[in-house]
Amino acid sequence: DVRVRFPPRIVAVAAAAVLAMLMALRILLSAAVAAADKLSLTQSARFKDGSLHLLKQMPDIDLVPMDEPDDTALLIDASETYQSIVGFGGAFTEAAAINWRLLSPEEQDEVIRLYFGSPEDGGHGYSLGRVPMNSCDFSPASYNFDNVTGDQDLAHFDTGVKHDVEVGMIPMIQAAMKEAAKHDTKISLFASPWSPPGWMKLPVDGKQGMTISASPNCLNPDMQDAWARYFSAFISAYSAHGIPMWGVTVQNEPEAAVGWEACLYTASFMASFVRDYLGPTLEKEHPDVKIIGFDHNKDHVLEWARELYADDAARRYFSGVGVHWYGGLNTENLKLTHLLAPEKFILATEACNCGGVVYEEPDIAQWWSRAESLGLDILEDLRFWAVGWTDWNLVLSTKGGPNHLKNLCDANIIVDASNELNHGKLIMQASYYFMGHFSRFIPAGSLRTKLSNSVQVHTPPIAADDVKNGQALVMAPCDGDPAERWQASDDGSVHVVGTESAIGSDGYEHGGMCIDFAADSSMKKLQAWSCWAGSPNQVYNVTKVPGGERIINVARGQCVTVVKGPGTIAGADPGTTVTAAQLHDCKEPGDASQTFQLSNYDGGGFPGNFPIRWENDFCLQPRIEQVPHFDSVSFISPKGVHTLVVMNIGEQSVSFSLYDQASKLGAKGLSVPSHAIQTYTWPASGQLSVQAHALLRAAAVGGAVEEGAAAQYAASRSTVEEPMPGSGDAGHRPGYGGGLPLAREAGLVAEEAEEAEAAQAADVAAAQRMQAQPQAAPRAPPSATGDAVLVVAALIIVATATGLLAHSAGRRQWRAVASREALLAEEHTQGADYAPFIAPRNASHTTRPGARALT
Repeated sequence: DVRVRFPPRIVAVAAAAVLAMLMALRILLSAAVAAADKLSLTQSARFKDGSLHLLKQMPDIDLVPMDEPDDTALLIDASETYQSIVGFGGAFTEAAAINWRLLSPEEQDEVIRLYFGSPEDGGHGYSLGRVPMNSCDFSPASYNFDNVTGDQDLAHFDTGVKHDVEVGMIPMIQAAMKEAAKHDTKISLFASPWSPPGWMKLPVDGKQGMTISASPNCLNPDMQDAWARYFSAFISAYSAHGIPMWGVTVQNEPEAAVGWEACLYTASFMASFVRDYLGPTLEKEHPDVKIIGFDHNKDHVLEWARELYADDAARRYFSGVGVHWYGGLNTENLKLTHLLAPEKFILATEACNCGGVVYEEPDIAQWWSRAESLGLDILEDLRFWAVGWTDWNLVLSTKGGPNHLKNLCDANIIVDASNELNHGKLIMQASYYFMGHFSRFIPAGSLRTKLSNSVQVHTPPIAADDVKNGQALVMAPCDGDPAERWQASDDGSVHVVGTESAIGSDGYEHGGMCIDFAADSSMKKLQAWSCWAGSPNQVYNVTKVPGGERIINVARGQCVTVVKGPGTIAGADPGTTVTAAQLHDCKEPGDASQTFQLSNYDGGGFPGNFPIRWENDFCLQPRIEQVPHFDSVSFISPKGVHTLVVMNIGEQSVSFSLYDQASKLGAKGLSVPSHAIQTYTWPASGQLSVQAHALLRAAAVGGAVEEGAAAQYAASRSTVEEPMPGSGDAGHRPGYGGGLPLAREAGLVAEEAEEAEAAQAADVAAAQRMQAQPQAAPRAPPSATGDAVLVVAALIIVATATGLLAHSAGRRQWRAVASREALLAEEHTQGADYAPFIAPRNASHTTRPGARALT
């Protein structure tokens, strides 16, 4: 046997050479390492030529070392985090299930994949869902699960919830859960009732029914216990189908009774119902199910939260409050609601565009505008403490139904089962793509991170496009804004001039935005609402009185009245004072609060184009919340991936810089086009490089490799890196998984893994100490890609150096061996005793021993 042995001095010299080369390589590659980090960009945009980007993967952008920008920048600081995200999703309504069932099995699967599939496979990654408990307006007819009058013991409750099985709601949910499970995602489902069975409600004019509601509270006090147990029975019934409930809302829209299933509550009644009945019942029978209060528009969420949380005995049962989008952004209300009870969450539970379905053709601007409104609502809700966002119907018909009250609405996906519109059986609305910019990139468990926004964008003046449903009518100084110009129609309605043709307005192609009495308001609120022909809330007479005219609602016989009060009467900050228009009993003709001038200052304008002036210098107009035309929000995922969502709904592109304060890396000259939404993602710094260095150290010293340690390393990598979700392509991207293939091949000794973990902890502690100290232009931290390059380079160097040394030493030993074998051969001629030693060696080796050692 021939063995190659290296003299100790050769080993020492080789090791020193390798270390020196590694240090030099580290210095040379330091800049390249930092530059190897990339921003991944996904964009949806509508361009002026009519072309579109829809979740389009754009070229990657280099992240480079840079100083912190002074202005026009988005600064991300992941060391300060806020709320944790539950998820994004939609509602499994009966209407959605009916439309889903019209499709072939393959098309049904496609709908489920598009919503609940992995983002890596082109799905939205939904992890949140809403389930109506009993019927809602998006049902063909009213139904419940115990329609036996007086059955307070719920002996006749349908424990199989057969209706929801037969119409497809439960099969649809089960399919979604199965799809989500493929990528280890659980769907958090919450149930919402629109109405109890009619027999549980107080009568109205001697009648009981699910579509009528007594005021101020609909639920018969004697039925509170039965209704609480009904909740529990419904949860148990769904659980029997393998569908667990994450939560329940107490009542959908407790302030509204507008013709479909409804049940009015006051905040105090809801609090006492939860305190005395629903809370104790669910705590006993379903302790993990969360109770969500309110579940209505954001303009009143603060006052409801105050009442719901005022009583500690009730407060403890509420996990948070739900909000709908129909009353405007109301970000101040969201912020104050969070500050009122930071331990309680805020969940966006419903949103959609109504007034039918708008398609890309022929109205691409309105089609896109609807998506922008929803996208901005998602972004601002997340900025102001929402833990998730729930769309309304997952799918609807081409008309926006079925809905038994004809309250037709839009959806992210429209089902055209017979392809009547020739756009395919599944029509993807612009809103689908906007939703994906959030749901695909912000998985459950993500944390919102601190973001400083110094980008300043000019906000244009108020226009007819800005008039939306639900905006309170207020008196403000007359300044000539289009929103304060009115037109009276022959049918008695009065609408804002131009809103019938303003594509951004909810009154577009619906007759405009009319003066409307908010029948669901306890404050006699007057609001702007899309005109409904003949609606009694929108028909008014104008009569002459001393000093001007008064405006009378025909159906109620009451007059438009000016009222001063706290901001809550107009959906504003409660700390402010507003002058709002309400509907009250008519006073003496000429009373100042009910007397207006329906004309320009020259006396003209009526009825075609006129202001409604009060005290001469104040004009009636919708209270329009000026929405931001550019805004952004940032998160970090459980696997350490940064996400930044940027929106620009303005008419000009916006340029900005992005800067990651933790890594000291950034990018200048970024630009978001007009009418666009972008999502940027990049890996978090610091966590990946520590373990890569441990592998490098193990290789450099020739450490042993164990398969189990390699698995440990791979598992640890999976906690800090995440594939980049996008428009369906899951290809490898720079900066992700750079060292993982090497780890799988080479492994990592357990001792080095522990050392790496300790080093990482030390690095984190050091970083925390350094945060409070001014730092002088630090060198960018190593990236995952850079570490992978270093590891590979180091292994090549080590292997090459070792091979050269072996080759050199082997040649010397081979010469010695050759001489020895020649001597033995010579001796062989003198005796056969050596033959067994020489023959097998010559038979099995065709190369010299030194060459084999090099191999």
